[in-house]
Amino acid sequence: MTITQYQILATRRQAFDTLMWQVPALSLTAQSFLLSLAYGAQSSSLAAAVAGLLSTIVSAMSIQLLLRQRQNEVTDSVLLHRIERDHGWPEIFATGEFRARTAGRVRRRVIRLRSYRIWTGGLALFGIAGFSAFLRAVL
Repeated sequence: MTITQYQILATRRQAFDTLMWQVPALSLTAQSFLLSLAYGAQSSSLAAAVAGLLSTIVSAMSIQLLLRQRQNEVTDSVLLHRIERDHGWPEIFATGEFRARTAGRVRRRVIRLRSYRIWTGGLALFGIAGFSAFLRAVL
């Protein structure tokens, strides 16, 4: 592995990380629009049903994409960390827990919660709200 390959891998890992966090932001924008249609007093039953169903689908798509980008980012981080360890370089791509210990810091309990899990749960709640709007419109 050359230093150029390492740099390319680090750049790709950064791209996956950036994409992973763009997904929830874009999804929330779409969700707010769809749910305002689904729960709007002036929306017809058909519009509410379609918006609720689309909200559910967007939520599922966003969760899948977030988790896929997360998997790619973690894989590249592990590879980068392995390269650093094998070459005796500073381990900048080690886990957060390892980096905190190395710096003499204790990770707080709230920080131990994985952000991608919190966001996945939040996106799932939007999906549930969308599905509830769909059911409310068709029943």
